[in-house]
Amino acid sequence: MILKELKPQIQKFKEKVVQAKRILIVAHEKPDGDAIGSCLGMRVALQALGKEAEVAMVDRPPEAFSFLPYFFTIKDSFSPFDFDMAVILDCGNWERTGFFEDVELNIDWPDSLVVVDHHAVQTLSPGIHILSTQAASTTQLIYYICQEWGVDISRDLATCLLTGLSTDTGSFKHSNTDAEVFRVASKLMEAGASLNKIAGHIYMYNKPSKLKLWGTVLSKLQQDKELGIVLSVVTAEDLEKCESRVDELEGVIDLMNSVPGMKATMLFSQRDKGYKVSLRTESDDVDVSKLASIFGGGGHIKAAGFIVDSLQ
Repeated sequence: MILKELKPQIQKFKEKVVQAKRILIVAHEKPDGDAIGSCLGMRVALQALGKEAEVAMVDRPPEAFSFLPYFFTIKDSFSPFDFDMAVILDCGNWERTGFFEDVELNIDWPDSLVVVDHHAVQTLSPGIHILSTQAASTTQLIYYICQEWGVDISRDLATCLLTGLSTDTGSFKHSNTDAEVFRVASKLMEAGASLNKIAGHIYMYNKPSKLKLWGTVLSKLQQDKELGIVLSVVTAEDLEKCESRVDELEGVIDLMNSVPGMKATMLFSQRDKGYKVSLRTESDDVDVSKLASIFGGGGHIKAAGFIVDSLQ
């Protein structure tokens, strides 16, 4: 299923790809499964069209995703003028990529810019926008794009796209898992993607450092029954003590969110620029994206986040 209003943008995207010589693909800071699967999947799709493409992420992606094709070719920097087209996936603007802000792009680069995202985006970089909050993941949108372009879904491409779809639906447990999600997942599995292999790598890839970190998060768990909130805090000192990286927090908030009777879950994790506040809910009458937007963040109704300078 492809929304009719997206088809013109998808066609414009194809026209720009045909004209491009070298294409850059980027995603947001601290890339998750959808960001990684989207970028690598887009690279496979563009190569199927005979195009040269490169993926760059400012932060090193988690090793749990190293089974994906071209994972070890992901770069952490790039020279802008090596590319004549750029594709931003799973985020709406350059600022969230961590490379540079829009204000630094007041130059004629690139000639073509495309944004593909399934979030409710607050601010957008210029260019062609392929956006739909009806999609459960950005990889789901890329599946539709490949259909419109006539790109065959190879096993490598299917594996990348199913990885993003699986992770952004919480392994098909979140409320954004609808019949269309299962239809797309079925098509990707028919194309050769193994959900068992994906789950094994992502959800069973638990190094001692990750287990220690999760233990720290859970040991600091607090519950406000009156407000219906569960929360925990992870500091830089916690990360150092566990000999862990911040990306190993991926998934722990979903475990926190399993406390019965709670309206929302909050996880504060210390970063270079303050604290990232991750929000989750399974309550039908709670929209955590509204809270995130108040603080300049964003996300989905059930999953969102924002940054604060300190906990004071």
